Amino acid sequence: MGTCRDFCKKIIGMSVQNIIFYRVALAFLIILIILLISGNVDKIKLKDKKIYLVLFSILQVATMLTYFVSVLNASVSVAVLLLYTAPVYVTVLSPLLLKENPTRKEIMALILSIVGIVIIVDPEKLDFSYSVGIAAGILSGISYALEILTSKYIGQSYTGYTQAFWSFAIAVLILLPVGIVPIEIVSGNIVYLILLAIFPTILAVSLYFNGLKKVKASNASILGLIEPVSAVILAVLILGERVTIPILLGGALILAGAAIVMRER
Repeated sequence: MGTCRDFCKKIIGMSVQNIIFYRVALAFLIILIILLISGNVDKIKLKDKKIYLVLFSILQVATMLTYFVSVLNASVSVAVLLLYTAPVYVTVLSPLLLKENPTRKEIMALILSIVGIVIIVDPEKLDFSYSVGIAAGILSGISYALEILTSKYIGQSYTGYTQAFWSFAIAVLILLPVGIVPIEIVSGNIVYLILLAIFPTILAVSLYFNGLKKVKASNASILGLIEPVSAVILAVLILGERVTIPILLGGALILAGAAIVMRER
């Protein structure tokens, strides 16, 4: 999402739904071309659990939309950190849906990560005008958690690449009525749209959900908390944003939680 944010700031004349539509449409076309050239189309054949594959796609669109609404109405830091409240919901729901009981170390890592997020966001300083962005950010965290759990459930039937392919195809159909813009606007932003389709979309989604097959859902989501910290670092290096003491302290706690999970594995 951090890379996604940087690319999206370069795109001009397109709304949130326009950007997401062309992001997933180009990602779908690129994967399809690669499969056709390599002769691996048979690897994306539909099997069982089709309804959950559709649910995964809907959740992915919901996560993208609510995240960008949060960015526009609150701020980048608030949006990305609220998105990564997902481990809270994953840890709570995993025992119910996936029969994965969290260990003491996972709970400790989760607590450290959440405290880090609270310190970075600093709820006492949030203005009421950010309410829409905050609500959207919370919804993005919930939908992201459900997305992770759904992917974990269908992971035995579909690889991360197959999940990515079909989720992009279904997302295109969902966003088609509100996503299309004049061709001259698309051509003016085509380079950033292609980069957006390749790096934070095809590579990020397929690799992440392939990885989910090899680790517990709660571990994968907690390790994903490293991203808000990397987003802050990139903001300093690329955008020249100022890093405060709370951001440094909160980031350290988040990394500590991730380190505990990695050490356990």
